[in-house]
Amino acid sequence: MHAGSGVAKKVQVVLDEESYRLLKALAEPRAGNKSFVVREALRYFADRESVERVLDAILSQRHAREAMEAGLAAQKEGRLVPHSRVIQRGRRTKAR
Repeated sequence: MHAGSGVAKKVQVVLDEESYRLLKALAEPRAGNKSFVVREALRYFADRESVERVLDAILSQRHAREAMEAGLAAQKEGRLVPHSRVIQRGRRTKAR
């Protein structure tokens, strides 16, 4: 259990065969602790949902959407500079 998370609650879930097989496989290297796997999966899912909400909020802003569309168009037209080249240019400028 996570520190400070309070009293543990026991719940019952119904899993299909594939989900149960995955749960067992993920629990195996964790001393067979299926509860740990479920707790971590829930935390991961919640974090992912949070990130998706933030991205949705960003994409709902017109300027962000337009900037992304411009970047995708630049990529399609071959107008992007590879990251490694940008780093090299930055190092040369810094060395001056």
